[in-house]
Amino acid sequence: MRPRGRPRPETRPSASRAGFFARDWVAPAALILLTALVYARSLSVPIHDWDDHVYLFRDARLEHLSVENIRRILTEPFFSNFHPVTTLTFAFDRAVWGTKVAGFHVTQLTFYVAGIIGLYLLFLRLLGRRAEAFVAAAIYATHTIHVESVAWLASRKDVVCLCFYAFALLAYVRYAESAKGGWRAYAGSVLLSGAAMLSKGYAVVLPAAFFAYDLCFSRRIARRQVLDKLPFLALAAATTALTVWAQDKESALIQVSLSAGERAMKLAEVLARYVGHTLLPVHLSAIYTTGIGPVAAPLAFLGALLALALLAGFLLLRRRLPAAAFGIALYVLPLATVMNVYYTLRIWMTDRYLLFPTIGSSLLLVALGSSLYQRRGAAAGAGRGRAARRTLAAAAALVIGLYSALTVARIGVWTSGVSLWSDVLRKQLDLAGSGPVTAVELAAVDSRRILDPGPLVTLRRAYESEGRSDEAARIAEVVDRLGREGDEHSEMKLAREALAAGRFEEAIGRLKPVAEGKTWFAPLAMFRIGVAQEQMGQAEASRESYRRALELYREHGQPPTDAYFEVGTMEFLRHNYGKAAEWYRLASRESPREASPVFHLGLALEESGNVPEALQLYKRIADGELVIEPHSPFTIADVFLQMGLASQKLGRRADAIGYFEETLRRFPNHPKRDAILAQIAALRGAPARQ
Repeated sequence: MRPRGRPRPETRPSASRAGFFARDWVAPAALILLTALVYARSLSVPIHDWDDHVYLFRDARLEHLSVENIRRILTEPFFSNFHPVTTLTFAFDRAVWGTKVAGFHVTQLTFYVAGIIGLYLLFLRLLGRRAEAFVAAAIYATHTIHVESVAWLASRKDVVCLCFYAFALLAYVRYAESAKGGWRAYAGSVLLSGAAMLSKGYAVVLPAAFFAYDLCFSRRIARRQVLDKLPFLALAAATTALTVWAQDKESALIQVSLSAGERAMKLAEVLARYVGHTLLPVHLSAIYTTGIGPVAAPLAFLGALLALALLAGFLLLRRRLPAAAFGIALYVLPLATVMNVYYTLRIWMTDRYLLFPTIGSSLLLVALGSSLYQRRGAAAGAGRGRAARRTLAAAAALVIGLYSALTVARIGVWTSGVSLWSDVLRKQLDLAGSGPVTAVELAAVDSRRILDPGPLVTLRRAYESEGRSDEAARIAEVVDRLGREGDEHSEMKLAREALAAGRFEEAIGRLKPVAEGKTWFAPLAMFRIGVAQEQMGQAEASRESYRRALELYREHGQPPTDAYFEVGTMEFLRHNYGKAAEWYRLASRESPREASPVFHLGLALEESGNVPEALQLYKRIADGELVIEPHSPFTIADVFLQMGLASQKLGRRADAIGYFEETLRRFPNHPKRDAILAQIAALRGAPARQ
C-alpha cells in the first residue's frame, strides 16, 4: 500500500547526489565506527550497587541454558519485571562471558549499535537522502542522554527493545509503502513488535506510532489502516497486562492522591525538563528529585506552552512536512508512557526515559533543517543553496561533536560507584566543585535539603567497596543523623538492632507493619519475624513466618538470599559458627554466583575448624568464578588476605607469603598493611621492616 500524498523516497541516490555516501555501506560503517569510538569507555564501567548484580548474578534462571530455565524465563517475572527477551540476552552473556563484566558491556553496546543501524535505514526511507539519514542517526547515536541506557547494565532492556523497536518501525514503513500490500514486511513488523514489547513494555506505543505514520503520510485513513493495527493492539494489551501483573507484585506501580491540577503542574514541569535535556544534555543525573520537591512554577508554565507547541506543530506539519510531524509523534508517544498521567511512579523522570523520544527529536531536527536548505536553495539559486548546505553541514557536525564530547565525559562518571553517586549528590545539593563528595562537604549541608537519603547510603557503600572504610564510616554518621521517623529503611534498621540485642518483642512490633505492606521490604521483614519467634521458642509460629516469607519472595520474583545471609551473620556474631555456615550455604545456593555468601561461609568454616574447605571457597572468588557485589564490605584484597591466613593455619608458608604479598600488591594502602608485613617477615624468619 503506497502512502498517498508523497512519492516513495529515493533509497539509492546517484553518486553525484550522494557524494561521500555514494556507496551503500559507507554510512552504516561510519555510524558503527562513530558509536564504537564514543562508547568505547563504557566497556570499563563496573557493576553498580543499583540492581546490576541482581539482574546479572542473582537470577537463578541464568545459571544454565537448560530447557527448564528457558521455560521459566519465558513464563516467570523477576525483580518486578517481565521482559523475557532481555533476560535471554543475560542468559547468553552468562553462558559466553561467565563473570567477565566487560563482555556484558560488549553485548549491550552491540544491541545499541544494531538499533542505530535500524534507525538509519528508517530515516533513509523517511528523508530520502543518505547524508540526511546519516546526520539524524549520528545525532541520535552520540546523544548524551543515552549514557545511562548504554553504560548501566541493569538498563539492558532499553537497548534490546531499541533494536527491535527500530526495525519494527522500518518494517511497518516498508509495508505501508508497498503497492502490493507487503505482507512479508507486515508479518515482520508484527514479530519485531512482539519482540520489542517482550524486551521492555515501553514498546506498547508502537501501534500508536504506526497510526501516526499513516496520519502523516496518507491522504486519508482507510478501513484497512485501522484493521491492520488490531494484531499490534492485541500484543500491546497482552504486554500491558503482563507488565502490571509483574509490577503489582512488588507495588512498583503506585497511585497517590494528587489533584488534577497538582498532577498537571508536575507533568508540565517534567516535560519542560525533558525538552531541555533533549536539546542540551547537560546537568544530567542518575537520580532526579523532581516530583519529590515543590513544583517549579515557571518550568511548569513553560512545559504547558511546549505541550501546546508540539500539538500545533504536528497538526501544522502533518501535510506540509510529514517527516517532521512524524518526528514529533515519535517524540511524544513514548514519552507519554513514562509520564505519571495515571500512575505515580516513585521516579518522575530519569535519563533513560528519553532513549526512545530522542528518535523523534533527531528526525525532527534534520527534517526541519533539510526543508530549510531545500527552500533556500530553490529561492536563491545553486550558489546560495550550496552555502546553505555547507552551513547546515557545519551545524550538524557541531551538534554531533558536542554530543560526542559530552557523552565521553558522562561515561566517565559511571566508571566508579564513588564518582557516580558523588555526581548525583552534587547535582541534588548544588555542591560546588567536582570529584568525590566527602563527609566534610555533607556535614555543612542543611539536612532539610536532602530529600532522598538513598544516594547517601549508596555512596557510603561505594566507599566501602573501594576500601575507603574511614570515609565510609564518616558518611555513615551523616546518614544516621538523617534518620526519618516512620521511614521503612529506619524501621528495618531499628528492628535489626533490636534482634541483635535480644529485644525480640520490640523487633516484631517494628516488623509487622512492614511485613503486612506491599513494599520491597515485606519478605525480609516477615523472615526477621520468624527469626525473632524462633529465638523466643515459638517454633510453630516461626515455621509459619518462614513459610510466608519464602512465599512472598517467590511472589515478588526474588530469591531469599539476603534473608538467609542475614540470619547467618546473626549466628556468626553469636559465635554459633556451625549454624552460621548452614545459613550461608542456603544463601549461596540461592545466588550461586555471588561472592558474599561464599566468603562468609569460608569465615564460618574457618572458625569451625574446616580450614581446607574455607581455602577452596576463597580460591573460587580469587579465580573470578564468583562476583564481589558492589555493596560488599570486602574487596578482592581481603580475599587474598584471608587466603594467606588460612594457608598459614595449614602450615603452607610459601603459599601464605604469596597471598599476603598479593594482598599488598592489589591494595598497597590496606588498613592492615603493618600487620601483613609483620606476618610476611615472621614467615620468612626475619624481623619486620616498617
